[in-house]
Amino acid sequence: MTEDRKNILTRVFTDILEQMAFMFGDKASPDDFRETTEPMLRAQMTYRGNLCGSLSLAVPEAMCPELAANLLGTEPEDAGERHIYIDALKELLNVTCGNVLTAIAGEEPVFDLTVPEVSELSDAMRETMLNDETTVYLLVDEYPAALRLTVEDSA
Repeated sequence: MTEDRKNILTRVFTDILEQMAFMFGDKASPDDFRETTEPMLRAQMTYRGNLCGSLSLAVPEAMCPELAANLLGTEPEDAGERHIYIDALKELLNVTCGNVLTAIAGEEPVFDLTVPEVSELSDAMRETMLNDETTVYLLVDEYPAALRLTVEDSA
């Protein structure tokens, strides 16, 4: 992935975090992500259109109640049920994906997006993200996060 697309991904994601969840993201290193021992969740979705690919977001599960509370305008203890914060993580990824695609391809192309899926981040997927140059790393309110965008031309 080009540096321009990495910058777009980082900018769009941090803007959405601020606007939707009142959380702040700063660039980080792979070591920030690698060294966390907290259980992590991975949200992923795919898209098809002029471009095809996927977007994945991995974050510590401990961050998700805060994310959900901020999205819902409630307290973290009120958004602590797993199904609530999983839905919030899916929504964050969905909005990010749509905005990233618009920033990359413009407003004219139409994309088919899959429904985001969330699973525990496996050791194998963590290594895939760490070894892939398409991954960008952020600290979201001190929580390590990784975003991995894959892009292929559909032609």
